[in-house]
Amino acid sequence: MTPPDKTTTDITPTDIPGTIAQNQSRFTVNWFYCLRCLCAQASLSTLSMMIVFLSGAVSKTATPASIPAFALAAIVIAPVFETFIFFFLPYWFFGKFIKNQTWRWALSFITTAIFFTLDHHSRGHGITPQRNWSMALAVGLVGSVCFFACFYLTTKSRRGSPFWTTACCHALYNTGVFAIVILQIALTVQH
Repeated sequence: MTPPDKTTTDITPTDIPGTIAQNQSRFTVNWFYCLRCLCAQASLSTLSMMIVFLSGAVSKTATPASIPAFALAAIVIAPVFETFIFFFLPYWFFGKFIKNQTWRWALSFITTAIFFTLDHHSRGHGITPQRNWSMALAVGLVGSVCFFACFYLTTKSRRGSPFWTTACCHALYNTGVFAIVILQIALTVQH
């Protein structure tokens, strides 16, 4: 009997790196990429917002209509909803008919960047403060780059859920933004 060589052995799914972790971690967060993308998002957002503020393109009186509704929407609802709509769906959709992974990721990123930026422009109706186009570009483009990187890197690592890792990163970032908005409101309230 001849010993099996490496070309004749069966490769079971457990031999593929990351498969066990991916199968067991459908709802887990890859904190390695979540926190790194969060740091990148915080750094790039700070720089882009400084440019927007210095150019005078920001209204100084922007306050949300309802603080509790703004907190719920920004920290809980928006990260999950936006991750599904802007990150998961384009990747899933293009995967249905594009087999080349480079093109799939590229088209997913372009779609994500366009729609995520458009979504972050508002006229101040409802619970969100007004954002003009320069603010929407700063928030939307930087957010789409960092959150898409989180989705991409987690997918490629096969460790943790790309969806929940991106949603967690987004929720943590929005928590920081919410804290800054509350601080801004507290500092500008006139007694």
